[in-house]
Amino acid sequence: MTKYDADVVIVGCGCAGGILARELTDAGIHVISLERGPDISSDEYAMDELKFPIRNKVLWGPQDEPRFTWRPDDRSSTERVITGWNGWGPGGDHLHWGAQSWRFQPATFKAQTVFGQVENGAIIDWPISYDDLEPFYQKFEERVGISGDHTKDPFHPPRQKPYPMPPTTPTYATRHFVEAVKEMGYDPFPVPGAINSVNYDGRKACGYCGFCQSYGCTIEAKGDVGLTEIRKARQNPNLEIRFHSRAIEVTVDQYGRAEGVKYVDKNKRIHHVTGRIVIIAANYLESTHLMLLSKSDQFPNGIANNRGQVGRYFHMRDITQLIGLFDEPMNSFIGPTPRWAVNRFADDNFSPEEYGEDFVMGGNITGADQQGLAGQPIEFTDAPTPEGIPNWGQEYKDFIARAYTHHYNSRIYLTEPPQDEKHIDLDPKVKDSYGLPVPRVTFDWHPQTSRQLAFLRQRAYEIYEKAGALKIWGGELGDPWVLNSHAGGTTRMGEDPSNSVVNRYCQTHEVDNLFVVGSSSFPTIGAYNPGETVGALAYWVADFIKQEAKKGEVFS
Repeated sequence: MTKYDADVVIVGCGCAGGILARELTDAGIHVISLERGPDISSDEYAMDELKFPIRNKVLWGPQDEPRFTWRPDDRSSTERVITGWNGWGPGGDHLHWGAQSWRFQPATFKAQTVFGQVENGAIIDWPISYDDLEPFYQKFEERVGISGDHTKDPFHPPRQKPYPMPPTTPTYATRHFVEAVKEMGYDPFPVPGAINSVNYDGRKACGYCGFCQSYGCTIEAKGDVGLTEIRKARQNPNLEIRFHSRAIEVTVDQYGRAEGVKYVDKNKRIHHVTGRIVIIAANYLESTHLMLLSKSDQFPNGIANNRGQVGRYFHMRDITQLIGLFDEPMNSFIGPTPRWAVNRFADDNFSPEEYGEDFVMGGNITGADQQGLAGQPIEFTDAPTPEGIPNWGQEYKDFIARAYTHHYNSRIYLTEPPQDEKHIDLDPKVKDSYGLPVPRVTFDWHPQTSRQLAFLRQRAYEIYEKAGALKIWGGELGDPWVLNSHAGGTTRMGEDPSNSVVNRYCQTHEVDNLFVVGSSSFPTIGAYNPGETVGALAYWVADFIKQEAKKGEVFS
């Protein structure tokens, strides 16, 4: 092909896609970005619990659309059909994230070297190191706006500069949690978060309303790529965003190189946009799905999948909530979502063997969190009740009325190892409204996960006891079919094409002008939320593409 619509076509305008769009267009590269959702602005945000976390409006796609199916293993047929799209509009999943913004520990990048292997495991080392990503972590923190204080975390990885903003002020519930943690000797510290503690980059400081996770911030104090990188990129004439554009196939030319992307508009008309390179930067599930759908003579099992690696090694970490009830009001719904944390039992910060445990890796504990996503009243009624309290009737109503203002949560973030047998493919029977087979997720928790949870739950339980909780309950392992955004592995990076899909720059082994950027490229996910690492990885890949463009390598 001698004439292309753009230098680069990017599928997805979320965290990774938005960063790539800004970085490449700033370098004079013409980019067309395909976003399946509508154009959304902060004028559409509201403190409306029904509209946002309950009914998933505005920031989410159609909730009646089949998104994926689930089964626990290869021997089982499809057991569940899960409906409801997420990541909708410029910013994607970032629009409704909880704003915790962690760096992965150096050990995560050398997981197999540090932790070894588990039964039926597929743990490998990343082909890049923490030191490779460190300057790009810093760039993410400065561009999006992260508040925090790394000096209070004894396990914080090395960094060149402090966070660009100080941490937000802890609420009463958080201070209560922190005092108990200090008495346990666990060194609590403020969770780094994309919450403005002061006015930053033209956006206001946080008002402590508590409407963070699952909401767009009405005063734009919660940073996300939509408000920052994409907003600035849209001022550049090198960028064109096509909204309501769902990608359905990456096309290839006669030589097996990526030629462009077929997409469907809101009227279900099919279009084809061409580019010298194609970057898939959607949610891990959607990126994998698109690759599997993109079949051709050269790639009968999906693009860049002749070695059968696309969709393999899926893993997702569980997040569970232990609830504590107190005699005094805590009002944990007040304040921004990122609270304080205990890092002692994460990654290689400790040795499970010293506690008589045989799991690898670890997890972290945060508090004093709100129940559910943003801690609003309707969500609280969905929480489990402690032993002896019914889940209906007057006694239940009386309990809810008191417990809502007198509780706080500890969230326990686990680490799930990738497994050989867990994967994503196309469901042979279930199709969406476009007539396309939906992705099928084959996944269940590794046996070590329940042991890891039991250990961390006991540590959190002891903190509650020290804090004087009247009742402590919850903290059960989540259902494996309830997918969250803390997952990946299905297009993982590596140097060996026989067990990975992309190289250290997220460039597919089989198609040199096709990149896949996002958590799907993570070989492992550590004890920390993956959002900032997705962003850092996007800056890393953009830097590589820009350098190659200067040499005339990638647009030849």
